[in-house]
Amino acid sequence: MKKEIKLCLLDFDGTLVTEDILSLLCGLAGKENKSREINEAFNRGELKGLSSLVARINMISGITKSQIIEFLDKNNYLMHGAIELIQFLKENKILTIVASGNVVPVLEYYQKLLGIDYIVGPNPNMDGDKIVGISESSFSSSKFKLDGIQVIVGSMNLQKENIIAIGDSPADKGIFEMSGFKIAINPKGDIAQFADVIIEDDLSKAIEIIKSL
Repeated sequence: MKKEIKLCLLDFDGTLVTEDILSLLCGLAGKENKSREINEAFNRGELKGLSSLVARINMISGITKSQIIEFLDKNNYLMHGAIELIQFLKENKILTIVASGNVVPVLEYYQKLLGIDYIVGPNPNMDGDKIVGISESSFSSSKFKLDGIQVIVGSMNLQKENIIAIGDSPADKGIFEMSGFKIAINPKGDIAQFADVIIEDDLSKAIEIIKSL
C-alpha cells in the first residue's frame, strides 16, 4: 500500500452479510415481506429520511437479544471473504467501523464474532433484554451513521486519503463521501456510480485492491 490507509468504513446488510438481517428478524414477528418491501422502496429512492428505518425497527419490537443470538448462531449469513478481509485489516493495523441502520444488539453480535473495532447503529429502547421500539427522536439526525463515525474518528486527524469504504446501496453514499477510495459490492440502486471499483460476492477480493492503493 503506497497510501497510508488507517480506517475502513463498512456497511453491514448486503456488505458484511449476504442478507438483510433486519428483515429476517422481522420474520420472527411475521413481517419479513413488509420489511423487505420498505427496504426495496428505499433503495429505489421512493422513500426518504428515517421513517422507513424506524418502521422496520419497530417491527421487531418484542424480540429479545437472546432470540437474536440464537437466530444468528444458526446461520450468521457472513459474506464470503468477510473473515479474511477483517483479518487482513487487523494485521495491517487498519481500524474498522461498521456503520449500519441495523440495531446495535445485532451489530454487537458481529463485532464480537469478527473482532470489529467500532460499531455505529440505532440503539432501540429496551425493557431488560427485550426490544421495545424506537422513534425518530432517538437518532442524532438523518445522517446518524456519519454522526456516529465522526464521534469515533474526530480526534484521529484522518484525511480522506486515509479512509476506504465498502458498501452496497444508496444508504452508503455518506460513508463513500467520507472516503478517499470506495468499493461497491453487489451494488444496488445508483451506488455503483459513486464507487471507484465494483466487486461481486466475495469481500476478500477487496484485499488485493487495498494492497494496490
